[in-house]
Amino acid sequence: MSLNISAATARLVREMNAAEDTIAGALVATAGLLHTAASASRDVTDAPVVKTQATLLHLNKMVASLIEARGEALRVHGQLLDIGREMGATETPYCPPVAAIDTAQQKAA
Repeated sequence: MSLNISAATARLVREMNAAEDTIAGALVATAGLLHTAASASRDVTDAPVVKTQATLLHLNKMVASLIEARGEALRVHGQLLDIGREMGATETPYCPPVAAIDTAQQKAA
């Protein structure tokens, strides 16, 4: 079954947003796990230090990998948007709109 431009665009938007949300959720969950493991390592004094340190290092790699995956997803999002603009599949020059970014940054500050 082949897709037309509208169907492909709709599917890509939906799946890209789902992928970005999944990565963000995994990052939050893994960062929470790292926090709990670090707290347990500090508070549970009879835990084997070498093993807890190794575990923390692996958790840190997980977090770093998810941050890298998030960056790659953002690059893919931008590339898909460029392709969509080139093919006339979108009339939105920026994703998300620049006004939304400015508003979100102002709220964060």
